[in-house]
Amino acid sequence: MSKSKRQLLAEKKLRLVADIEQQRAELSANKQDWLQATAPYDRAWQTLMTFRPIFIAATGLISIISLRHPNRFISLSKKAIATWGLIRTLKSSLNSINQK
Repeated sequence: MSKSKRQLLAEKKLRLVADIEQQRAELSANKQDWLQATAPYDRAWQTLMTFRPIFIAATGLISIISLRHPNRFISLSKKAIATWGLIRTLKSSLNSINQK
């Protein structure tokens, strides 16, 4: 390998190392902004994780009920989906009324 090629590679390596250092500095500077922006999601996730044992037990109970009474489970799930859709529709229409 010639000296000029080694020199070029060394210069390229120095540029890359400088770029990496710059990126690390930018990441460190933006860390607090990121933590503030994601704080609501973190709190929501922590809240969900506190209810995890309840979700696990409810899932087991629902699966047992659905195995014993599949038609009733299907009927209840359809009603739940319809209720959820109704709530979303009412919420959006109330929001649009409040916007005016």
